[in-house]
Amino acid sequence: MRASISSHHLHKEGSLEEEYEDAFAITADVRVLEDVAADGLGIAISDGASESILAGRWARLLVRHFTAAIPGVLSTRDAFAHHAVLATEQWGLSVDEYVAEREADGRPIQWYEQPKMDRGAFATLLVVGLAVTQQEDGGSLATWVAAGIGDCALFHVRDNRLLTSFPMLDSADFTSSPALLNSKSRDRDLIADRMKTHVGILRQKDNLYVCTDAVAAWFLGQAERQGRPWETFANLDTAGGQTFADLVDEERMGGRMRNDDSTLIHVTVW
Repeated sequence: MRASISSHHLHKEGSLEEEYEDAFAITADVRVLEDVAADGLGIAISDGASESILAGRWARLLVRHFTAAIPGVLSTRDAFAHHAVLATEQWGLSVDEYVAEREADGRPIQWYEQPKMDRGAFATLLVVGLAVTQQEDGGSLATWVAAGIGDCALFHVRDNRLLTSFPMLDSADFTSSPALLNSKSRDRDLIADRMKTHVGILRQKDNLYVCTDAVAAWFLGQAERQGRPWETFANLDTAGGQTFADLVDEERMGGRMRNDDSTLIHVTVW
């Protein structure tokens, strides 16, 4: 089974592109996004919590670390929690680099920033892995496994129908205080307890949409009103479709999408 991947992102209205605090990554061995092996394909997406300092940096660290650890990181809750703690062990070096950058720019850390530095950064995280296994009857079974903390979401669409919504089932489920990973937390039991996981079976022509919370809430809201938001996503950047930026801008202006960093990854399998 093969797959194609496209990614789209846009920063908050009123912010600069460099202030974008979402992050996403695809397994490092993927080179040609239009035609890749579905087996072993991995994706990680994260939404840095803006109220914490260095949230975008933490989100980027998480997605890099977790995509490098697929598929093992998706094998058990303990494995996911173990890798979350390994990511926190890299945080100190990342902070040191940031402090050095600030000092080199003549903008050293100020006393009023230190409390936030001490609390660490916060972010949501969703990791998705695809696998194709051979069966005794000579056929093959394709599956996806997702695990995460917080409100980044995966939508599985088949035959123009929403088959699975994970982990959020309803647009009303999105709140201003999702579960978060903290860059200084090394409590594996707590991380394992807070994470959610799900497994799905893939067929040819299925589509997976992986997105951060503002886009995910919009998607479910549209579906609840009998819309087909997956058709809009599938047509992005085509001759008859919008760009992602145009779509997000229009929906924000209409009050249908929250003004937040917005990220979408689309996977089609065949």
